[in-house]
Amino acid sequence: MTTMPSPSGPPCGVERWDVKTLADPDAVRVDFVNVTRTTIAHLNELAAHCADLPPSRTFAEEFHVYEVAGLVQFAANEQDRDVHLALADPVAPNQTIVVEVVDPGCATTSPYLTTLANARLEYQRLSVRLGQHVTVRGVGFYDFAHGQTGRSHSCIELHPVIDVIGESSGR
Repeated sequence: MTTMPSPSGPPCGVERWDVKTLADPDAVRVDFVNVTRTTIAHLNELAAHCADLPPSRTFAEEFHVYEVAGLVQFAANEQDRDVHLALADPVAPNQTIVVEVVDPGCATTSPYLTTLANARLEYQRLSVRLGQHVTVRGVGFYDFAHGQTGRSHSCIELHPVIDVIGESSGR
């Protein structure tokens, strides 16, 4: 397991943070082997879970890794030190989803720290830009509806991102 220095600067997140960083007790039950390739539009059609969310990993979708292709519509460094990306479905651009690239300095208790650190490095290497086609793998996560840019209709996100592939990466 890789160890990272303690975070400095802005604080890390709070709400469902252990679930977001794969540090929760149920993270070992996430199926990393059978990746579900799907579309952003399909994830928007899932049953909505946008409020009254439990602190633990609960919904079936939160135990799966999804892979989606999308166009980057928005990118921002969040106060919780994650990178927030809003992706649009290439076929149905009005369908969007939030994907979050975790700061590994905020995930030091996660047994998946190396995976999260590699995803962050890959994101940085790609120099992701608006309008770029990317393919993202991430763990399903329901977030509270709080006005986030790119929120899906179902409030599902891919959080954390465990891999990001750019249009010209050749991977």
